[in-house]
Amino acid sequence: MKQHFPLATLLLACTAVPLLTGCADDDSDTPTTPISVSSLRFIGEKIVPFKQDYNGTTLGGFSGIDYRPDNNSYYIMCDDASAFQPVRYYTANLDFNQTTFSGVTFTGVTTLKRPDGTNFPSAATDPYNTVDPEGIRYDAAKKQIIWSSEGVRNVALTPPALINPFLRTATPDGAYVAEFALPPLFRVQATENGTRSNGSFEGLSITPDGRYLFTAQEEPIYEDGPRASAGVAGAVIRIVKYDKDTRQPIAQFAYKLDAVHAAPIPANQFQLNGVVEVLALSGNKLLAMERSFAVGATPDYVVKIYEIDLTRASDVSSVTSLVDASYTPVTKRLVLDVATTGIQRVDNLEGMTFGPKLPNGHNSLVLVADDNFGATQISQFLAFEVLP
Repeated sequence: MKQHFPLATLLLACTAVPLLTGCADDDSDTPTTPISVSSLRFIGEKIVPFKQDYNGTTLGGFSGIDYRPDNNSYYIMCDDASAFQPVRYYTANLDFNQTTFSGVTFTGVTTLKRPDGTNFPSAATDPYNTVDPEGIRYDAAKKQIIWSSEGVRNVALTPPALINPFLRTATPDGAYVAEFALPPLFRVQATENGTRSNGSFEGLSITPDGRYLFTAQEEPIYEDGPRASAGVAGAVIRIVKYDKDTRQPIAQFAYKLDAVHAAPIPANQFQLNGVVEVLALSGNKLLAMERSFAVGATPDYVVKIYEIDLTRASDVSSVTSLVDASYTPVTKRLVLDVATTGIQRVDNLEGMTFGPKLPNGHNSLVLVADDNFGATQISQFLAFEVLP
């Protein structure tokens, strides 16, 4: 969620460190079996300077990230809804080892297309056909991109702009391929029903065996109760499990959010807490990133990563409202409060991916922050060692 308030590469490095981006000839670094995450050890941080130009585009708005071992690259979603340049994703290399994170190098930019092959318009030029790009994953089995839009609900317009969230597949050059089925309950409506604007499919992840795809509502749909707020925990969102090949939803699970970490100042200002990314560990366990924000609070952002377990959770697909309903939510275990890393600032972290194997055989994990194209925020990359 965005808060409303020449071919040269950008290399943020001055120290030569072996590049850890996996094997160039195979997918050996792609986890294909369940992954264990007991804790995360911080390696380092890199920040991309504000509004750097790359190939005629504006770097920033990094809302999703995924690692592709076979060509040593990361896919990074830009959540610019064509306000600066057309909807796009970047490719990049990240240079880190077990002790040092020394650089981020951008290597490409790709425009994501509409089904008719045209670019997405901006909200200013065509508010009825804009999108809100957020998440991205690379489907190694099909050699395609899967990406998400949160949807748009603008009832101030006449008629209202009602644009449903989506999960779509695309070729690596950005051409539309197909769309995942949207559960009817998640449709955007003019009444206070269904998906809240800018509160839907932000995070997504493919399971290690390649069979399933998970996505999560960032915030509750209207039927499931109020949004998260300061001092009140338990706002409930839905995690959706898809059969990746049929693109059909097969289950939904309830997830209870933490309270917003602090009251906004003044009290009537914007606040939220929601799940901004998921990362599948198996067919029933995921990492979930909760990102809390409150205007005027210190700190303004708090980001926590939880391991969640769906094993005993109820399938709530047939439950039209979770308010006063009887169900068992997913369980949560805190893995990391990002503030405990000791970094100077925790910003608007929104993307999360496993990276290459480290020399000791452990997985790496990378987080990325969306600067909202604002000078007071940062495009932040964080690298971690996964302790199994």
